[in-house]
Amino acid sequence: MNKPFKLIVIVLSLLLTSIQMSCDDTDNCEDAICTLVLIRISVSITDQDQNPIALDSYEVINLENGENITVSLPPAEQEQELQRGQYLLIEDDVLGVNQVQQIQFRGFINNQEVISSDYTVSTDCCHVNLVSGNLELTI
Repeated sequence: MNKPFKLIVIVLSLLLTSIQMSCDDTDNCEDAICTLVLIRISVSITDQDQNPIALDSYEVINLENGENITVSLPPAEQEQELQRGQYLLIEDDVLGVNQVQQIQFRGFINNQEVISSDYTVSTDCCHVNLVSGNLELTI
């Protein structure tokens, strides 16, 4: 390998390592270097034939304290997601840093709960992550 290529590989490796180290599970987030990407985790709901299901409403509940943590989307974005059967479960900055939370998705049609699913999500200094739960639901 030539020297400039080796230098580039080393610099990129160090950069990626420092970014990975900055988003670890430590309690100190002051020195974290986070990407500016907004992480969103969504639930997809379809019928038995894989057609998207349009719910009348849905909510996301923090099971620890019963708080409704449903993220509001702008009406145009909400309509697009609804047509695709996609529902925002959680996104960055909804929960505090370095947490693990149990949450529940509840979907309603004609004021009747038609679907419910539990999830475990975690946060580090930067982003939310799905720990457990099925993101593809069928009614």
